[in-house]
Amino acid sequence: MEYTNRRLTIVKQNKLSPGTREYIKPKILVSKCLEFDACRYDGQQIINKPIRALKPFVEFVPVCPEVEIGLGIPRDTIKIIKNKNEKKLFQSTTGIDLTDKMYSFSKHFFHKKKIFDGFILKSKSPSCGIKTTKYFKEDSPDLAGFGSGLFTDYILKYFPYYPKEEDKRLNNVALREHFLTAIFTIADFKEVQTAKDLYSFHGKNKYLFMNYNQSCLKKMGQVAAKINNKNSPSIIKEYFELLLYIFSKRPRHNSNINTQMHVFGYFKKELSAKEKSYFLELLDSYREKSTPLSSLNSILYAWIIRFNNDYLKQQTYFQPFPIEITNELS
Repeated sequence: MEYTNRRLTIVKQNKLSPGTREYIKPKILVSKCLEFDACRYDGQQIINKPIRALKPFVEFVPVCPEVEIGLGIPRDTIKIIKNKNEKKLFQSTTGIDLTDKMYSFSKHFFHKKKIFDGFILKSKSPSCGIKTTKYFKEDSPDLAGFGSGLFTDYILKYFPYYPKEEDKRLNNVALREHFLTAIFTIADFKEVQTAKDLYSFHGKNKYLFMNYNQSCLKKMGQVAAKINNKNSPSIIKEYFELLLYIFSKRPRHNSNINTQMHVFGYFKKELSAKEKSYFLELLDSYREKSTPLSSLNSILYAWIIRFNNDYLKQQTYFQPFPIEITNELS
């Protein structure tokens, strides 16, 4: 998959935000009916607050596969008929089988547009759903199960580990923050061209990756250590595949505690007994899910500034995506 040699658009974070840094705009494929056009089957445009908040920070590529294959607005509903391992896209009112048209469009679309950092797709859609699309039995109104839409089938095949979310799931804070962390980190990787770039990228993401998967972090470090001028393209590609994999699952609650303790260890000698006790009590409260992670991060970052720890200042763990997005949705 191509991921380099693309014009990079910079998003500058508010200078008053902790961990001031610049962000590369992720390129995200989005279902067009979500905040971009009134192209839903009933002629409506769907309001989605998280997508609206993302617009200044993300390069969106909106698409409506159903309109692209010639269906009108509004239009009669379509559905997926599933028998064994075969799926067909069918419009009951007209009796038209749209399967070949949808697969042909999807193949052509992704052949032309190869570079994405993630996907936001309409839930339950027979073209765009990821896991919530209804499958029906042939000649029966009965459900045959749930799964992906026909357009999404191509995304799952050619972008298996890339971040993907359905619109409604973005209302869940934990799911949304995981998705945002993934797309902004993957977009940032597009600046990696040389061994020096790779070392820098790996270094500043150390605690973020530790939080997600320590075993994968170790493998990424081993891959980065092999890079030289001759093999850099293949090593960068190998590292990128691990980068996608590390975001394939959300970090566990206890992983955050482990990462917090690693960072806390930098300041044990400088802090007073009361400061250490207060932080550890707060950590216990987080363990019991009574305190948000942001409270712990605020304390740690205050100590990073206070003791002027340049290494920790650069760590993306404390702000992996623009804080303005969180502020907009709070």
